[in-house]
Amino acid sequence: MKSLLLIALILALGSCHGAEFAEPMSAQDRSLSSVAADGLESLKVVLRNGAPNHGIPVLAPAKLAKKSVKFSTGELSFDGEVEDLILEGLDAYEVLIMNVDVFRSRVTSTLKWSSLNVTTQYKADVGSGYRVQREGGAFFALEDLVIEARINYSLGVISKKLGVKDVLVYPSVGNVNSQIENLSKYRILNRKMNEVIEEFVTLTINDNTDFVADWVNEFATPICNEMIGDRTLSDIIGIITGGGN
Repeated sequence: MKSLLLIALILALGSCHGAEFAEPMSAQDRSLSSVAADGLESLKVVLRNGAPNHGIPVLAPAKLAKKSVKFSTGELSFDGEVEDLILEGLDAYEVLIMNVDVFRSRVTSTLKWSSLNVTTQYKADVGSGYRVQREGGAFFALEDLVIEARINYSLGVISKKLGVKDVLVYPSVGNVNSQIENLSKYRILNRKMNEVIEEFVTLTINDNTDFVADWVNEFATPICNEMIGDRTLSDIIGIITGGGN
């Protein structure tokens, strides 16, 4: 996933040197913003086919055979696992806005997913004074998910080495669809509990955009710079076009 983050960023940042990036992309007559948009469109191919040379598996759809999940907060504890998890829709985004501002060394974009959804089988042991064990199938979807992103970068005049200053991501979601089985043995209560989850996730995403932006920036910026390392812009273009290591 870290490699995917790097590829996504360099596809956008690589467009900031128009002549070098435009030539391999056959887009000399297009604006830098159009070239960057083409880069994001080409990322869909990476998501669908993977990039084994760079350690990126197929992510559209993304599959996970089994994963354990544990956490404890105060009196509430959760011990569970998911099996046969499938994440679909990661490549089904629409580029609504893509703007490269060379003078400000900034890339801004807005992407929209109609549906980003997960299906899985789960087992859960939840405790809060007493133990509750549940298992069954689950479907969960974020619908009309919009991600507004801004990347501020630096580009060496002589070395052409890229550096990421910050990565700010602001999400919003139009609807949440939760269909988790067996939260309760009563069907009507099960539906109500799913509705509570839907409302909670919607409010958590839409009412905490600044918190998410700060969290992503703290997490993503150092990872991007670590993975870019000492690569120059030419090195990164080589990776994008298949000519680099």
